[in-house]
Amino acid sequence: MMAGLFFMNSCKKDKTISADAVDVLTTKDFTFNTAIRQTGPDTILNGELNSKAGIRLIYFYLMRSNTTDSLIFRDTPANENRNRYNFSIPTKSFSAAKLAKVTGIRVMVKHIDNSSFEGFIKMTAFTPPMPVLTAIPAILLPDETGKIIITGKASSENGLKMVEIYDDYKGVFEKADQLVLTSNEKTYNLNYSYTYRKNAGKIKIVIIDTFGLKAEHLISIPVKSFTLYKELTMMANGTASAPSASSFFAGETGSLSGSCTISGQEQKVDFVTYCSSTAVFTLYSPASTTTISKNYKCNTQIWEPDPANLKATKFRVLIPGTAETDKIYAAYIANTITALDDKFFEGIVIPGSSTVKFDPVAANQGANTFNLTTAYLIWIRVPKPDGTFINQLMRATNVVIGVPVTTSAIKFDILVSK
Repeated sequence: MMAGLFFMNSCKKDKTISADAVDVLTTKDFTFNTAIRQTGPDTILNGELNSKAGIRLIYFYLMRSNTTDSLIFRDTPANENRNRYNFSIPTKSFSAAKLAKVTGIRVMVKHIDNSSFEGFIKMTAFTPPMPVLTAIPAILLPDETGKIIITGKASSENGLKMVEIYDDYKGVFEKADQLVLTSNEKTYNLNYSYTYRKNAGKIKIVIIDTFGLKAEHLISIPVKSFTLYKELTMMANGTASAPSASSFFAGETGSLSGSCTISGQEQKVDFVTYCSSTAVFTLYSPASTTTISKNYKCNTQIWEPDPANLKATKFRVLIPGTAETDKIYAAYIANTITALDDKFFEGIVIPGSSTVKFDPVAANQGANTFNLTTAYLIWIRVPKPDGTFINQLMRATNVVIGVPVTTSAIKFDILVSK
């Protein structure tokens, strides 16, 4: 016997009644999320079938508008359940099927008396929009404190539930932190301070929305091929009674030496600081100090280096205003420098000066004259015994002319290529 159907929405009962009122099907209207392949409002299709005649066999057919119906589940209720049968069909019974055109589930019942009943469970498919991550950089570098500020925008029309931060410092991605979002925000402005973990090469940002849908973005942390030495202070040549302790810089170790400790270490020195009697603070190539070496004194002793041990370092002050130099200033300010090879300085004339001097007046800046406000980056090129060079990039931060002038000092940060 074929029967008619009667429906009601959501929490109301759907009743399908045969011609002689023997069967009643109670169920909900279901949806199918094609992104996570899950039904709603319940994760399994369920309902209740009441049959006066008693159920012998029951079949459930998946109905789609673009293909023929297919059997997904069948059952033989136990004797005690033949008149009141509560059914459930796990999503896995049909989740492998293409369900973009699903319309519902056809319920076919064979009664004990060989009569039949047909019911219907409504199902509609929907595809929620995927969450999106935007405006997150592809490359970031830790600052001198090991912090990386990650900014960007997360969005989802479904509402956001969580932001997860991973890194690969152990060789595989491991969660470093998570941010739980409790207001189902559709947009979230990310501003997260990540603490660099040694050996990490990538950060992965994952956002999860209320449906469990995910989007991710990878951030590379390139290995810096240079060493940064922060807030170094070098004194000029000093006096016999007040010898300088920091007139000589060795980039290989970032160490400073003075008039009383430099003897025997000259071959390691990359540049020297000096202040003339006219209060001009200057950086010198070691090979060009032969005329001023006598002014580095340790009590009664003077510095008398062997010229053969001194490096012929060259300098160039980077003057803003060209695309090539502006690129370097921008990279320095943004902390995006990863290498100090010659390609980084491409388009800029190779350093050729044996000295660079400080002049606070910006109008006086030049290839061998720096200041603290505009032309404050200095490209230093240090020769190696094999004929190649090591590049350094100094950021002058302060110069103080002392009394006497030979006690003047410069403060700086410097990047030294490895």
